[in-house]
Amino acid sequence: MQAPLIVPGAAPYLLPGGPTGCLLLHGFSSMPDEMRWLGDYLDAEGYTVLGQRLAGHATHPHDLVRTRWTDWLVSVEDGLAILGAVTERVFLIGLSLGGMVALTAAAHYPVAGVVGLSTPYYRVKPGRLRAARIVSLFKPLMPKKVVSADPPLHDRREEDYPAYPSLPTRSLIELDGLLAAMEIALPQVASPAYLIQSRDDAFVPANSMLEIYDRLGSKDKESLWLEGFEHALVRDPERQVVFDAVGAFVQRVAGGGPQGEASILDGDKE
Repeated sequence: MQAPLIVPGAAPYLLPGGPTGCLLLHGFSSMPDEMRWLGDYLDAEGYTVLGQRLAGHATHPHDLVRTRWTDWLVSVEDGLAILGAVTERVFLIGLSLGGMVALTAAAHYPVAGVVGLSTPYYRVKPGRLRAARIVSLFKPLMPKKVVSADPPLHDRREEDYPAYPSLPTRSLIELDGLLAAMEIALPQVASPAYLIQSRDDAFVPANSMLEIYDRLGSKDKESLWLEGFEHALVRDPERQVVFDAVGAFVQRVAGGGPQGEASILDGDKE
């Protein structure tokens, strides 16, 4: 029997809703399912949701070895084309790598707004890049470490998590290329932007959000610090806080709700 083209249960998903669309972008080595709980929440709020599969993901780790950072931007372009055909406006919402892709794409496409969750900023040190290039010639994939039965906060992400069991050794090269592109793109972002990060994120330096916020060209921009959350905010036990914050941002920018109606909160105040 031929192996499936996409890992079972990890295919992209389209959740029909109103005229406001939300394009969800997962993290590096992960799959669309990473964002599914947020997608279900937004769909229940009346938005149309597309959980996009970034190039090289949800198939086989060897596909990620051949994938370049520009391919991830093409994946966003595909998602925007799909949502653009069935909605009036689209928000880009990405986690980690997905946040980098979303913020970079927001500088090049007319999106209604952009949300970056746990988004890295700092470039990879030249020495690590050189080492990655050399190692990748002999060992293209490296297995992830085994997670203990009671993982610490920063390892909870790999417990029952929709992600590849190994990573390409050249990953740093592509991630650094995208970071460079994002750095150039940030001042060109004009759409409303919302950044969310945990101070306890073990993967992303705590001041990444500050650096991104300061460089964003958006006149309408917000940020939210969280305490005690893991890197994968949308999978954290307290993820409802994140869902509500993202939903409130989309509702405000879209004009009061999924159908663009004025919110009752905008009425007369006593």
